[in-house]
Amino acid sequence: MRVRVLYLIAAAATAAAIALPLWGFTMSAPQYPDESLHLQVGRTGISGDLHEVEALQKYIGVRFPTELPELRPATFGMAALAGLLLLAALTGPGRFGRAYRALCAVLFVLFLGASAVVVQTRLYTVGHDRDPNAPLRAIADFTPPLVGPVKVGNFTVWSFPHAGGVLLLAGSILSVAGLFVKPAGGTEAAAARRLSRKDAA
Repeated sequence: MRVRVLYLIAAAATAAAIALPLWGFTMSAPQYPDESLHLQVGRTGISGDLHEVEALQKYIGVRFPTELPELRPATFGMAALAGLLLLAALTGPGRFGRAYRALCAVLFVLFLGASAVVVQTRLYTVGHDRDPNAPLRAIADFTPPLVGPVKVGNFTVWSFPHAGGVLLLAGSILSVAGLFVKPAGGTEAAAARRLSRKDAA
């Protein structure tokens, strides 16, 4: 029962992540102490203070991404993982069930790893594929990290997992944790087998 609940929660968290922002960015500067700019990345693209960020980035030559085609396969991957985890909650405590749940956990970790590589590559491109004729050319190329701050001129840009990203991380942790929880009925079944062998002897 405990394993089933873990995988049901993991499936629900993964499915919910599809409808929520996955990653967020906040820009702040000393000259604007009471005002920050915010961007969120979800399955439909980028939202938030788009116009303000686009206007600022033109000065430093950043080519603001208008389309993120990588979000389509990522959305499909999240939906597939949610379905796989739901099936994992319904599989039995036997050898096949354990192997299937281990496969789900491995696929989830691989999905997060691949997603991190894709996102970091996109962030590198944003900070390096810049317009050489931009008004402010003194600002050096930069690479925002997946999580944490980076200085871009007078601005500090923070990257962080948003609600959807947190749910995906939680889902992956639960899928791995489920491998170390004994399924209900597994101990009783083993005891019954030992008893039957004793009786046969």
